[in-house]
Amino acid sequence: MHLKDLENLIIKRHKYNKADELLVLSGYIGPVPIEKISKEDINVTVILGILKSLQETYHKKYVELSERYKNLKIYYKKHYNHSKIYCWLKDKKIVEIISGSANFSVSGLLNDYQEVLYNIKNEDHENTENYIQDAIEDSVLCKEHKFISTEKNKLAIKNLYLDQIISRSPPAARLSLRDSKGGLKGGINIGQEKLKGHHVHINDCYVPLRPAIIEELPELFPNQGVNVMVGTGWTRNKKKPKSNAEFLFDDGEVMAITFEQKGKKINNYHIYKGFRSFKPNKLLGEYLRKRMNIKSGKPFTESDFKKYGRDTIDLTLLGEGQYFADFSVKNKSS
Repeated sequence: MHLKDLENLIIKRHKYNKADELLVLSGYIGPVPIEKISKEDINVTVILGILKSLQETYHKKYVELSERYKNLKIYYKKHYNHSKIYCWLKDKKIVEIISGSANFSVSGLLNDYQEVLYNIKNEDHENTENYIQDAIEDSVLCKEHKFISTEKNKLAIKNLYLDQIISRSPPAARLSLRDSKGGLKGGINIGQEKLKGHHVHINDCYVPLRPAIIEELPELFPNQGVNVMVGTGWTRNKKKPKSNAEFLFDDGEVMAITFEQKGKKINNYHIYKGFRSFKPNKLLGEYLRKRMNIKSGKPFTESDFKKYGRDTIDLTLLGEGQYFADFSVKNKSS
């Protein structure tokens, strides 16, 4: 029974069971774990079980990953399948199978004690492998899939001070990178506290989340915007929760993100106060600086945002823990 460190369990398992091939059947999948396993010395086949969850931006990313890594094949199952099965083989013979509730995604593998995986008994190995092979036969390679895009529902546009609801289906919002007063202190420039002797990296940053956007569009955020870690203890692991989301940016960058911090209390629960990159926390700040042509360690300024052309990120929920983050200048409001 496996309850924690599930990502490491799946990504590194072949080093212990000596497998040369991994078959993954998962209701939802994500590019972060797919790219990690593809960098390992093992052939990988990943099957997306719930095709209706697929968004065009992620489809393009899966095609790109398939073309980049020769040891990787990604399939889309034609008919609905919510299974989560991980099957390792050596010379085409099964060496181990693990199954349970954890999808092959950041949300599924990086939240300790929220998902569980079990080892499948040897007597069930053959039937399980046959089940996976049937799924492959009912699938199409991502590179051969013809994606049919759908238009966003933009009838629900609503301004909320610094933020704006773009769509309710799928949930999408334009989030300001500014603090609650409209300035650039704290939040995105939290790393500047390093200059005052605080124990942060100079490039650290987080994007503040204002209560109004969570109250108005809770479905955009994990757990409907409720930070379930609040009140569970103050150990290092509790204060530094594992990633609960992954962002695919408009330029193809993929980043593990954690919605965190103790925000306003609503209906007896504390909501999230912000989000930041996870391991390392500085990654988001470095990425935004690179796009805005700001030198490492330098603060974000009003002139930087004016020169770049926007001070917001458009965030769209694509699937379980999966987001498309648009920081392109061409899509900014006039």
